[in-house]
Amino acid sequence: MINNDNIAQKVTFPRPAEGGRVVGAANLVSTVFSPALVVFYAVILCSYSLDHSSKFLWTSLFLLLFVLAPTAYIFYLMGQGKVTDFHISVREERIRPLSVIFVYSVLLLLLYGFVGGPGALVTLGYLCLALTGLWILVSLYWKISGHCAAMGALGAMVFAHPHEALVFIIPPLALVVAWSRVRLGCHSLAQTLVGLVLGIAVFWFFLP
Repeated sequence: MINNDNIAQKVTFPRPAEGGRVVGAANLVSTVFSPALVVFYAVILCSYSLDHSSKFLWTSLFLLLFVLAPTAYIFYLMGQGKVTDFHISVREERIRPLSVIFVYSVLLLLLYGFVGGPGALVTLGYLCLALTGLWILVSLYWKISGHCAAMGALGAMVFAHPHEALVFIIPPLALVVAWSRVRLGCHSLAQTLVGLVLGIAVFWFFLP
């Protein structure tokens, strides 16, 4: 059965030819600022503000459960041929893995909070959970950039809790990430902008 949505995307936003410095740069940006790695960066930034005797343990546990485990799951699905690529670029392929990650994160977050995890990390967990839930809902009908949603939340985070030079670095980087997704033909400009706005809005909603 022909998927008209995918055909329209290919016609409107054709992927550039393989190779070339510009495409290589766009691929590098998309990889370095993939949603999972952006969460990793956010956790590291959070850890600097934690006043907790066991913050290294809690931070490591958060990274293991909420970053590395879902990443390993995506790689597993790639190996099984159930998703096309690590970024889950095909909209229809997003629903199942994101739903599994969502349910998994809910259970872990409840456990993490119950055993006394630092409040800042618990809040970050709820932020990630909310973004994932909205990402799933939108993916039922449309395609937005998870890269940009993650970068929008990270940008809002450095503004709300100033991290010196990062205030001047992250926002321009978010625009570069948006450019990379459009340049690779993965998203339209509207899909990247909506992703950025969604990330910022969800962060401010959960701002302590």
